[in-house]
Amino acid sequence: MNDTAVTSVGIFRKITGLDVSKRGAAMSDEDILSAAIESFGIDSLDTMEFIMAVEETFEVELNEEAVNGCKNLRDLVALIDAAKRD
Repeated sequence: MNDTAVTSVGIFRKITGLDVSKRGAAMSDEDILSAAIESFGIDSLDTMEFIMAVEETFEVELNEEAVNGCKNLRDLVALIDAAKRD
């Protein structure tokens, strides 16, 4: 897992308050990266806050359409990495 992924998961955990899964077992960073975003049950405000925090942290501007196309955090990390290279 690269630095972008580690930082993104940390931001996601902080904003969503996600410390445990619905089953009560702690979720690993890898689980969070791979799970479908909608499976976390977060609302659009949390999602927007997360995207804004990621953009600020990595000093990038993400295309809204591309962000909406992300199925999981791994997709979003790839989008951030691409934006950092541009």
